[in-house]
Amino acid sequence: MVTSGLFSTSSTARGRVSFAARLVATLGALALVGVALVAVMPAAPAAAAVSTQCNGVANGGGEGLECEVTVENTLNVATGVASSLVTTIECVGMADSVTCGLPVATPYSELTTSVDQCNGSANGGGATLRCSITVINTITGAVTTSTAPINQCVGSFVGTGRACDPDSATEDASVNGLTQCNGTGNDTSVSMTCTVTASTTSSNSAFNFLANQCNGSSNGNGALTVCTVNMSTVVLPADTGGGGGNDGGGTGGGAGGGTLPNTGADTGLALGIAALLLAAGAAALAMSRRRWSRAAG
Repeated sequence: MVTSGLFSTSSTARGRVSFAARLVATLGALALVGVALVAVMPAAPAAAAVSTQCNGVANGGGEGLECEVTVENTLNVATGVASSLVTTIECVGMADSVTCGLPVATPYSELTTSVDQCNGSANGGGATLRCSITVINTITGAVTTSTAPINQCVGSFVGTGRACDPDSATEDASVNGLTQCNGTGNDTSVSMTCTVTASTTSSNSAFNFLANQCNGSSNGNGALTVCTVNMSTVVLPADTGGGGGNDGGGTGGGAGGGTLPNTGADTGLALGIAALLLAAGAAALAMSRRRWSRAAG
């Protein structure tokens, strides 16, 4: 009987150890599942950056202003990893005799989705205004593209010396698209050339882009306006080989396709699932301890 009692006690101890080991292993597996869920959920890009320059300046008689912005956006739709490089140049001085500063290139770990420049500027008599926006969107994954809405040369100079392409355009470009040369060049002996390149395709299913340029500008007598917008969207196939994310230098990893994730939604869901799994495991551990305590008593 003593031997039997010893055997029973030993078996109970071994059972406790065995069950505890299995429970610890299960909890570890649940934790790994939670971590994996967080890891595979795509992260949303940060809030969009805005490029602004050359607004409300060079409004004296005979002043000159030339400004350029180049935006290079990169986005991996599957992972949400985004970046952009914005290069700006600003030149000021007298009409047709400006001095340019050095190009300024600024990288961002987010998309740049708005350019606002040369608005309300060069309104003096005989002023010259030359501004350009160039945007290149490189998107990895399944998206669709379309021609950008254009609102251009509305309420502007009409007569010899006006060259708008398209002329005029009145599409709604308040959310996505291009607004250029509206309310511009309204005086005598002016010259106004405003162009949006025919290949411009800023609209895509991943994000919107806004360009506002040369509006309410060059309204002095004899002013010159030359403003251009050129946008293109390059779509690359998703990398289905499981490679790394898009860092701006090529295609990114992960399964192809999908849409741009909502900020924080997917990660929050994964963390919630992981927390529930861990809570369930902790509850199971507490219940098992109570059972073994009653059995030992």
